[in-house]
Amino acid sequence: MNKEFILYDFDGTIYDGDSGVDLVKFAFKKYPKTRRIPKMIFVALLYILKIIKKEKMKNTLFAFLRDIDDVDKFVSDFWEVHEKKLKKFWLDTKHDRDIIISASGYFWLEPIAKKYKVYDLFATDINKNTGIVTGKNSHGVQKVINFYEKYPNSIILEMYTDSKNDLPLIKEAKKGYLVIKDDLYDYFEYKKNKSKEIINYLIVGVLTTLVNIGTKFLLTYFIFNKDNKLDLQIVLVISWIVSIIFAYIANRVIVFKSNNKIVKESISFITSRISTLLIEMLVSFILISLLDFNYYIFTVLIQLMIILLNYIFSKIFVFKKGQ
Repeated sequence: MNKEFILYDFDGTIYDGDSGVDLVKFAFKKYPKTRRIPKMIFVALLYILKIIKKEKMKNTLFAFLRDIDDVDKFVSDFWEVHEKKLKKFWLDTKHDRDIIISASGYFWLEPIAKKYKVYDLFATDINKNTGIVTGKNSHGVQKVINFYEKYPNSIILEMYTDSKNDLPLIKEAKKGYLVIKDDLYDYFEYKKNKSKEIINYLIVGVLTTLVNIGTKFLLTYFIFNKDNKLDLQIVLVISWIVSIIFAYIANRVIVFKSNNKIVKESISFITSRISTLLIEMLVSFILISLLDFNYYIFTVLIQLMIILLNYIFSKIFVFKKGQ
């Protein structure tokens, strides 16, 4: 009979944060002599630039372990402080079919796996005395390889992750979940909805931009003088008022499908748009009025920048769920 398992990534999934980063920070605080910050930053930069592999980066990051006499006690002390970061949704479940499969180090995840009696633990082999990675980094496709090498005829009922890096495992599971903070989402449904949201936002953004630019061009053609600095700022304000009314209604109804209270939400929306208006006015003043760049070309370019800023502000501050 095939065995059936429920798989969990660790960092960001059942642990609120990155346990490896927290481990390093804990060591720096507890053992000041372990601090090799300049070298770590340099190596991290090389990794980001893809000059070195992740294993090499980890070797440097965890080299501080050489300066700790009792690593087991260090790890125990670490979990006394950080165990509270384990997420409630996972703590409230049974763990008899759970397998934690993580890129973090085996030696510091093992105490948690044992305490909560999970069925098995897959993690990166890092020598706890030297910080050297002794096996392949348990990441991406390698997680799939490691899992099926040990359980070749098993079934993955569910896979929980916070990262797209675990897509190879998600595809192997009967059901995949994306974990965001303490909320669980169907992985593919969430990605589908997210793509649809972005497309709808871009459409609304384009329409809002056309409303904004159209208003500006009409005002500068029929009423105001675009070469007059004061007139130009007045045009910006009027076009902003027209476009913000259109943008709020369209974003609320079409993009974010919000059910929040209109008064509070609209105030947040206006506040965020005032911020981007001030940015637009400043950039326009510098590029067009002071540096005399082409009015029509840079009006369009500046608006593209504002579209991006408005999406970020709307997503984070305005159309939050459950306001």
